[in-house]
Amino acid sequence: MKDFIRQIPVIFYFTLACAISWLSLLPVIGIDGFLGKTIPSDNQMPLLFMAMCAGPLIAGMLSIYLNDGKDGFKRLVSKLVKWKIKFRFYIIALFTAPVLTIVTFLILSLFSPKFIPAIFSSEGKLMLIIGGIVGALVAGFFEELGWTGFAIPKLRSRYNIITTGLIVGIVWGIWHFPLFMIKDPAGVIPLIILLMVRLITHLPAFRILITWVYDRTQSLLIIMLMHMSLTASALIFQSNIGSGIDIIISNLTYTILLYATVFIINIVTKGQITDRVSRNEISHTLFHYSKRS
Repeated sequence: MKDFIRQIPVIFYFTLACAISWLSLLPVIGIDGFLGKTIPSDNQMPLLFMAMCAGPLIAGMLSIYLNDGKDGFKRLVSKLVKWKIKFRFYIIALFTAPVLTIVTFLILSLFSPKFIPAIFSSEGKLMLIIGGIVGALVAGFFEELGWTGFAIPKLRSRYNIITTGLIVGIVWGIWHFPLFMIKDPAGVIPLIILLMVRLITHLPAFRILITWVYDRTQSLLIIMLMHMSLTASALIFQSNIGSGIDIIISNLTYTILLYATVFIINIVTKGQITDRVSRNEISHTLFHYSKRS
């Protein structure tokens, strides 16, 4: 069994992460919540986050154990505590998501005030910020132990940054689907289209950036901060939009800005994002297999 898993390590991780998260979510929100027929209450949100994060966490730890053993956990810990990296990567990790989120809503608010983030008019600003930060801390830490702690290094030893980012990003988006099973209140846009826009537009684009930052720093800590920044931005800077067409417009605008950022970084760094493989990961892979043989 272990030999079979080692032949398909990333597929095994993806399948297990989704299965654990979705099955753990059912007792929390029920089948109606899972299918989008009811909206989770505020009291259910902490358990919802824990249930979803259990998938990448457990699947990641089990995958590392089955594929790389103790050496895999040693590498994971070394990358988790690695904080001495160039300052520009902290800037990129912490500010890319909030800046692009705000720019997106500023652009769209020129055409309609409904795109102005709700935090600017909300009376519960403090609770919105606290909730966003807490949710971001949980999601960023536990999710990335699997997505970047295991899946990205495995794929990165075979594919370039864009391909790795797209593969992980698309699965990452699909993994979120129970949280976005919400129909268009206006009844105009089919649910399947809304799901595709919500799940596989900006998330793969952001995962490409995550993969590039990880490739240049080999720091899991900085990736967790980057994920936390994305989640906090999404939770704190929520807009007042409700219709399906507005959701599509805002998501596609944000996605365009993200891919433009990827394009600019690739030009400035003289093609780092289109590099074929990571030398660091190749050396780890060769070392691992030389020990096993």
